[in-house]
Amino acid sequence: MTVTLWFLVSMIGSCMAEAVALPRASFKRSWRAIGLGVAALALLFSIVLWVSARPAFAALVTASLVALLAIVSNAKHESLHEPFVFTDLSLFSQLFRHPRLYLPFLSAGKVVAIAIGAALFVAAFIFGPKLPRLPHASLALVALASLAAIVRLSSRLDLSLLLENDQRRYGFFSTFIAYLSNGLRPATARQLHAALASGPFARTAAPVAHPDVIVIQSESFFDARRLGSSIEPSLLKHFDAACRESEQYGELTVPAWGANTMRTEFAVLTGLPETRLGYARFYPYAFVRTRCTTIAAWFKRAGYVTRAIHPYFADFFGRARVFPLMHFDSFTDISAFATAPRAGPHVADSAVADAILEALEAAGDQPAFVMAMTMENHGPLHLEHVGPGEAAQYHGEGEDPRWHDLTAYLRHLSNADVMIGALMRALAQRPRESIVCFYGDHVPALPKIFNSLNKPQHTSDYFIWCSHGTRTERRTNKPMSAARLGLTLVKLIEAKHGAVSMR
Repeated sequence: MTVTLWFLVSMIGSCMAEAVALPRASFKRSWRAIGLGVAALALLFSIVLWVSARPAFAALVTASLVALLAIVSNAKHESLHEPFVFTDLSLFSQLFRHPRLYLPFLSAGKVVAIAIGAALFVAAFIFGPKLPRLPHASLALVALASLAAIVRLSSRLDLSLLLENDQRRYGFFSTFIAYLSNGLRPATARQLHAALASGPFARTAAPVAHPDVIVIQSESFFDARRLGSSIEPSLLKHFDAACRESEQYGELTVPAWGANTMRTEFAVLTGLPETRLGYARFYPYAFVRTRCTTIAAWFKRAGYVTRAIHPYFADFFGRARVFPLMHFDSFTDISAFATAPRAGPHVADSAVADAILEALEAAGDQPAFVMAMTMENHGPLHLEHVGPGEAAQYHGEGEDPRWHDLTAYLRHLSNADVMIGALMRALAQRPRESIVCFYGDHVPALPKIFNSLNKPQHTSDYFIWCSHGTRTERRTNKPMSAARLGLTLVKLIEAKHGAVSMR
């Protein structure tokens, strides 16, 4: 077979592989989307052919890469309601550093399919015919022309940045390539930093008084009693008490579902909605390269010591690199929790509460702003053990194995509630006033549970509580977005204590 015919084989195989990607795309697509897909396949094919000199191998690799992307995308979509996006490539190394967080979401069938593909790679390379003479000049011309076409067609495609909508219109592979091409342009980082420079925390003001301020991002926290009457009503009694005594509380709209914690985290820290982030919305930390204005910077200008706490590895999501740029003085990671208690595979929420109190004490007379992110309730929950009779403590759905994930989740949710109570009691006894902003980063990745109960969930919950607050005032139940939460916290502090301009 000629090189041209092998390329046509790769196109047919790629189209067959892409057809299984979720959500399903329309067969009626614009010529730009079709041309973009063909150009991307031509680029892949020409590069592999240049390296291997084997057209059959190049065809197999090209089609298999599309198939691999589709398989991984479907696994992600089934678990997190989102297809594979270009920024996920930058997280690929996390798969090997933290396999427990990712590999369990690949089903046995998908793993087998990947293994078969790998075996075909080897067979095609060993047994595939090799060209006696490689047309280097022609391949270079095809690669350069394909790359130019990709850049131009990607920029001309009418993309909404609503990933599922774009994929339905243009197909999985063309959408992936268009996002990749557009997202890697320098304009993505420029747009992000321009948005940060004009964000809500760029203004220069400072509170008159200086209470300690603690922001707690609770892993996968939401009021699970919204799932129905079968959930134990007293499950979140300390959370209920905090809401009754809070300055404000309610449901929180977050830019993530089931995972992608850093999106909600970034929204709270910067006060920027994802509509202002462009292509950086999918993994904003990847595009933060210089110092930027955040809520931590706002408190730092007011004389606060700023600390971040997360009982996991510092390199996860690049926090160790990004947090100093976001004006955190220090970052406490899992290395400080070597002897801390565990709840399941992760550091217990109670240990995070202890670390928060230690950070406040370490600040001495200086006011502290502490941003803590918990880890206990991080999945995959289906790997956790559920004991006989344990389900009855948390819900009334019974002991059937299909409810084990729900039981494990509610066990950790109960521990988060205990942490809230312990922290509120400890802060109420401290002479310095403390303000706590507590919220969930996203709902848990429990699509089968939500479907079984016919209770789809999208919002988490939050409250803003003051240790020296007046307990007789009428509290405000106010839904809001994660991007507004930090600014709301600042405004409540200003309303309570006043603010002065800074030069």
